[in-house]
Amino acid sequence: MELRGPMSWRMSIRRWEYLVDCALWIRAAERIEVPPHHLVPGPLDLDELPTSTAPGGVPGTEWLGWWLSLVETRRQIPRPEVTLEPADDTPDPLGLAPWPTLRRIVAGRWPEAHEWHLNRQRDGLARHGPVSRATGEIAHQVERSLNRSLRPFSVEFILLPVRDEVIRRVDHERYLVPERVYDSARWTVWLRDLVLRIG
Repeated sequence: MELRGPMSWRMSIRRWEYLVDCALWIRAAERIEVPPHHLVPGPLDLDELPTSTAPGGVPGTEWLGWWLSLVETRRQIPRPEVTLEPADDTPDPLGLAPWPTLRRIVAGRWPEAHEWHLNRQRDGLARHGPVSRATGEIAHQVERSLNRSLRPFSVEFILLPVRDEVIRRVDHERYLVPERVYDSARWTVWLRDLVLRIG
């Protein structure tokens, strides 16, 4: 969902992002140990993990490479020295080609990840409805409090289904936001501070 101010600002909220959600599910399902990185969120917000098909079988560096390619789309991610050939048996052909072990696991688990994602999206829409316009209203409230229009800015928030309360800044235009923060009163406080800073 995209929210805009009159010719000055734009905020985009991406909830139930297909590849992002499924990458998190694969990490959880396969118990992949990922090297520390400031953009890697906490564990998937799931009551019961599916059975792993190859516990410890996927190098965490492969998953991290895939994750960064999904969330850091504005800059080129260093990839292993391999020829990028389409992997026809995967949902993300070029995105997984550099990581053969991960590609094989994802190809086998994709139907489960896809089903989980669809169920999660359906349940989320039933509980929360479409993305709230409250985020845009916060920007309008800041404009009223400042008695002026906000300076032009553009930000994007990718909502993550994780057990974590850390908002991660990808760059000056993109943030990874745990759904549990977005769905709480903390979101209003954090977003108001951000809008005051950048607007």
